[in-house]
Amino acid sequence: MRHVDYFSRNPLPPSIPKSIEKIEPKRVDVTELTNNWLLAEQQLDSDLSKLISDINDNQLPDDIAKTYEIRSGILHRRIQRNGRTRCLPILPRSLRWSMINNTHESLMHLGWEKTLEKLYSHYWFENMSKYVRKFVDNCVTCKISKTHTGKVQAELHPIPKLPIPWHTLHIDATGKLSGKNDKKEYVFVLIDAFTKFSLLVYTPNIDSKNSIRAIKLAISLFGAPTRIIADQGRCFASREFREFCDKSNIQLHLIATGSSRANGQVERVMSTLKNMLTAVESGDRSWQEALPDVQLALNCTHNRVTKSSPLELLIGKVARPLDLVTAVDEEPVDLDQIRNHASESIQSNAQYDKARFDLGKAKLVKFSVGDFVLLQNEERNQTKLDPKYKGPFKVIELLDGDRYLLKALDSRRTYKYAHA
Repeated sequence: MRHVDYFSRNPLPPSIPKSIEKIEPKRVDVTELTNNWLLAEQQLDSDLSKLISDINDNQLPDDIAKTYEIRSGILHRRIQRNGRTRCLPILPRSLRWSMINNTHESLMHLGWEKTLEKLYSHYWFENMSKYVRKFVDNCVTCKISKTHTGKVQAELHPIPKLPIPWHTLHIDATGKLSGKNDKKEYVFVLIDAFTKFSLLVYTPNIDSKNSIRAIKLAISLFGAPTRIIADQGRCFASREFREFCDKSNIQLHLIATGSSRANGQVERVMSTLKNMLTAVESGDRSWQEALPDVQLALNCTHNRVTKSSPLELLIGKVARPLDLVTAVDEEPVDLDQIRNHASESIQSNAQYDKARFDLGKAKLVKFSVGDFVLLQNEERNQTKLDPKYKGPFKVIELLDGDRYLLKALDSRRTYKYAHA
């Protein structure tokens, strides 16, 4: 998401007092800008006309006066640039917008540094570098057409996890796993935020009906969770799914679009799950048949963060796959001890992940209500030359976790997006 300030394409130099009346920019065809035009506009510019008068009357100190020169009535400035001495006509304020705009567009919207250097080949004015940079930074064509470069403005906000099994449930759906176009097959993946217990539910369709069926299956096993975290997919953002959660007294938290890390519990398991199912398919079993065994394998193995298996944290049992032969008797599990240890490890890991994530990011400059922003287009839905951003959209509400509620200018539709 990028900021759009297309109402300030003609900023005043910071050194000009606010009391001075702003001179309206004049749209001039630069190809027809003759010396007479430049001479007339310099005389109409109060600052330049006074400077010309002071030079003619020898009112300036010698060290300052020698940096200026009047040629055919036009005031020039002598500067040092890139090891060369140049004597350039001073551009009056009324012509700056047209001149910068013409140069920027003629260079096919190259960056501000190249635009500035090209301008320095022909003209000069005070605070030109700041003016050109602000102009190019607020060029709407550049904002929409160019990909973002440099560090991303973002900050990680770990979701607090209570040491209570089945309190917070993450849910997502895989992409198409198998089947022809008219018969697609998927899996709903549900993960307990504390114990990391995974529940895999086969489904032939990703819709509200089947997503509610998956939640009901989870409820039949362990009761209703307090909170469900899901993405903005239609099956979770639908009215039917919302009404089911409200009726069941479950808090539904839909993450901001494009912020998959907010539902990272599921995202971490997705790649592992697909690899496991691919390995099953390479053998003599179908992945549909092996899905319960895959679920058991995920839940009876050691978790890197909690240092215990999900089943140990959930029911206090050291489980094993059916085909695993072992002669060692099961040892009793101190449930309170491993849960306390898991809670401390989760908090420590969250702090480490936040520090690592924030380290490579730029300082976040937050938007305010009323600002206009652009939304990045998805590459998978675009060709290489399509606009990289769409909008503008208006910020109508600030949400927690550096998220914003945006509104389209031509409709009532709203969007929830993270700052990044």
